[in-house]
Amino acid sequence: MTGGAGQKEPGDTAPNDAVVVVTRVVAAPLQNVWRCLTAPDCFKVWWQEHLTFEPRLGGRFSAPFVDPSGKGRSVTAEVTAYQPPKGFVMVWADEGWDFDTVVSVSLEPVGTGTRVTIEHQGWEAAPEPDRSVFLLDHRAGWEHHLGRLASHAESHDHDADGADEGP
Repeated sequence: MTGGAGQKEPGDTAPNDAVVVVTRVVAAPLQNVWRCLTAPDCFKVWWQEHLTFEPRLGGRFSAPFVDPSGKGRSVTAEVTAYQPPKGFVMVWADEGWDFDTVVSVSLEPVGTGTRVTIEHQGWEAAPEPDRSVFLLDHRAGWEHHLGRLASHAESHDHDADGADEGP
């Protein structure tokens, strides 16, 4: 891979306006990126400390967050597909939604790095007046989280036991 830090790939927007797709090449091996996505001690560093994630089929994800209006909320999800180290799928809903969405995270080796693709779909179920705001907010959120994942994975080496080494 050329370049330094994780880079967005051309064409990282979805052709369907009811799907958010964010893609980035992370300058770290697939196993390191997978570990940062699934090992709680690593995941909590780049996402947030106060979350729960059970990386397994049927596992749960929950995390508090502050919405753009400043209101404290939470997100919950259930892992519906799990294929280490290639990715996972979760049924996802923010607090107060009366609909579910689907988040797919996939990893693919690219040279010495890893292409990470996050696809968040199901927005057609969102109420029309709020849909575009949800899409924009979640695109910004996924870009933020993917950037933090890339920075963390690129700045740490992981030994064979999975412990972080580095800065």
